Amino acid sequence: MAGESLSTIFNALPQLFETDLQRQWNRTTFLLGQLQARGAVSQGNGKNVAFDVEFTGATAQTVAEGADVPASEFAQDIDVPAFAPWATYRSSFQVTETEIDAAFSSGPQGMPSALKDIFGARILSAGAIIASQIENDALVGTGVDANGNPTIVGIYGGAISATGAYLGINPATYSEWVGNVTSNGGVSRQLTPDLLETVDQNIFTASSIPWNLCMTSAGVLRKYSQFFTQGSAGNNNMPLVRMMDNAGKPVYGLGVPNGSDGQYDALYYKGRTMLRNRLNPSGKLALLNTDKMLMKYLTRQLTNKDLLFMQNLGIQGSSGGMAPIQATGMPMRVAELGKTGDSIKVTMMIRCQLAVTRRNAQGLLVDILET
Repeated sequence: MAGESLSTIFNALPQLFETDLQRQWNRTTFLLGQLQARGAVSQGNGKNVAFDVEFTGATAQTVAEGADVPASEFAQDIDVPAFAPWATYRSSFQVTETEIDAAFSSGPQGMPSALKDIFGARILSAGAIIASQIENDALVGTGVDANGNPTIVGIYGGAISATGAYLGINPATYSEWVGNVTSNGGVSRQLTPDLLETVDQNIFTASSIPWNLCMTSAGVLRKYSQFFTQGSAGNNNMPLVRMMDNAGKPVYGLGVPNGSDGQYDALYYKGRTMLRNRLNPSGKLALLNTDKMLMKYLTRQLTNKDLLFMQNLGIQGSSGGMAPIQATGMPMRVAELGKTGDSIKVTMMIRCQLAVTRRNAQGLLVDILET
């Protein structure tokens, strides 16, 4: 009789899996996370997002002693309403009762623990993909999708533009309603310190309000980090001197160290951390004032029937459901749809909108060469 090996009984042995589910998706939401952390996220009310904007209309002049006030001198600042429609973001999934029961009873060992709660795993996934889509639109959304549905107007999609109406207000009528955009006519050029200083200068001149968040692409941030190793075209290709770099305890190595969230730990511009975003368009950088931005969400009043199933869950961005995790501060609604057989149909939804309340306190630098 021949001897045995593993192959002899291979098919008779149970298949065991590691307990961790290895998700491969990246749905990080660094912009939404920053807006939440800085207090820009709050509940909205009513049929849309609306606020009043004031533009210059008042005048001042020198007059002769004792001069009367003519009718032409009576002027005051102009108040104009701004409106933005709610944008609805939704993700849905369907599982069967058999699937739920089979997943729960498969264990306790030999399979990913996340799949034992298949329902919870699908909710986590759907919430993250909603957050990721909102993050994308907060950056590049144009206000309407291919099907004509309302979306967020992103910071690169028109919210911080030098031309074009935004929230129903036209800068051709009100010249203060413009963003500070430094471009090169669509032709990419090397990033230089002077280009960054130009955007900062324009924000100061237009609003005198300091920006507090720098968001850009990974490629642009890579070019910025090279200022301190390879130099820049605006500095005769000589490395810039790093300020406050802990020179008393020098640490040698290639590149700027990464933090636990994948961001550079020690890379700043004017004392502010520079953040890279996987969804940020290539060749673009934003200097944002989050105090002049609103992220509003619309909640739904739950009925007695809803309370049997619906719940408020905070959507969050993450990479595979693990750190880095960015809480958005916005709740999503989870509802069970009509049941067919033993299938459970679930939809998750949130209505929200981003509004830049002062465009001239924000700045964009575009047409940056990343190669």
